[in-house]
Amino acid sequence: MVPKYQQVAAQIESDIIDHVYQETNKLLTEDEYAKKYQVSRNTVRKAIEILVNKGYVYQVQGSGVFIRTHHNKGYVNLEKLQGVTNDFSDRRVENKLLEFKQLTADENLAENMGCKVGTPIYFVKRLRYVDGNPFSIETSYFNKELVIYLDENIVKKSIYNYLRNDQKLAIGFADRIISADFLSKEQAELLGLKENDPALVVDNTVCLTNGAIFDYSQSVHHFQHVKLLKVSNMKGS
Repeated sequence: MVPKYQQVAAQIESDIIDHVYQETNKLLTEDEYAKKYQVSRNTVRKAIEILVNKGYVYQVQGSGVFIRTHHNKGYVNLEKLQGVTNDFSDRRVENKLLEFKQLTADENLAENMGCKVGTPIYFVKRLRYVDGNPFSIETSYFNKELVIYLDENIVKKSIYNYLRNDQKLAIGFADRIISADFLSKEQAELLGLKENDPALVVDNTVCLTNGAIFDYSQSVHHFQHVKLLKVSNMKGS
């Protein structure tokens, strides 16, 4: 069971992504959140700490908690579960659908996704462009028992916007593993590079606030176009 403070953090995070606070650029008070979510102030405090560590907000003593505004320099924020479309909200993001089908989880996929063998799965493979440049090859598996419906029109756009806004999924947290590799011939052709050129690979296991894995994916990035951001908060000793 996911701790309550993580659930509260995920709900506030979703509101930030959906620009709920854009008029004030400021979060509610601890008391207001405690009343809204029927939790203790300590739970709210721990939830806010998560958002601070993720780089969403910063605290000003005596004034409140404010939303950070990053000037987009062309990076993927590893701390935020918002998808490429929202990472590059001021840029032109396009998707070329390479493959879309339904399958069932074999033993390996079931183990990675924490589901039963035979669970229905949506498989999506896309080539993603930013400002007309090949950006990444994204291969995703979505648990159909959690992601109830996808079709070709949906997966050609922002899948995460659809999951948040239409399916109302409570997206919680992710494990993201970054590694370096060499491009295969097929990957190189899609990205406009040469076979065995370097690639930056990000493996994602994304969970709902209750801990259930709904998305297991891998993104192979164009090494010349991608930058990754990791927010670090420096605290005095």
